Amino acid sequence: MKLRKKIKGKIYFTKYYKENKKRIAPDTTIPVVTDDDKELIEIQNKIKEINLVLLDFQFKKATRQPIKPHEAKKAKKEKARLITQYWELFAGHEICLEL
Repeated sequence: MKLRKKIKGKIYFTKYYKENKKRIAPDTTIPVVTDDDKELIEIQNKIKEINLVLLDFQFKKATRQPIKPHEAKKAKKEKARLITQYWELFAGHEICLEL
């Protein structure tokens, strides 16, 4: 009798659980990359590079190595310019999507 109950349980399981389980097809759509998106990605990569330069300046400063402060200021200004440019493009992109 114990064997029969297990079989009934398996039949019930396969009949009501496995058959009713819906398979969801994976999303195969490829996102469309526009020119604005490419520019945003380029600006993000440039900002990451400048962050590495600024991090290098911080390490040099912490270890008391000689640094050139004018290069650090130049990197900070470039980073600020790129961030401003990024947000101008991003805001324009957002506005275009809403319209």
